[in-house]
Amino acid sequence: MSTRIRLSEEVSIKLDYLSRKLSLRRNIICRIAIGRSLVKKESVREYIHPNSQGYELNRITILGNQSELFRALVNQHEGKRIRDFEYFSKYVRNHIERGILLLHEEYERVNSPTEFLLGLIDFDKRERKQVDLF
Repeated sequence: MSTRIRLSEEVSIKLDYLSRKLSLRRNIICRIAIGRSLVKKESVREYIHPNSQGYELNRITILGNQSELFRALVNQHEGKRIRDFEYFSKYVRNHIERGILLLHEEYERVNSPTEFLLGLIDFDKRERKQVDLF
């Protein structure tokens, strides 16, 4: 089972940006990013990242003692039990990648740490509205 992942360079830059703007550690931003990505209905199974030249992150640093909770959330999102060798190296990494891109885009829209953090509560509602519109 993999214990380390490496993010893309683009996502690593955006992770630093969010960390500075929100005054939160990178591992906390990664946890928020996983949650944000899980709100999207689409699987990250086929998510393609441009490179692996960014930060190397440790499993325990990202997931802490909540690893089984994150595993359950990812399994539920995918609708199947994810195999050990894919769980962290593929699914968690892809959720972090997609989630950070989404968080960065949303932060850029509001450009206010307070507004952004308050808006975290409403992501699910906004996602449903966007789906209903199309």
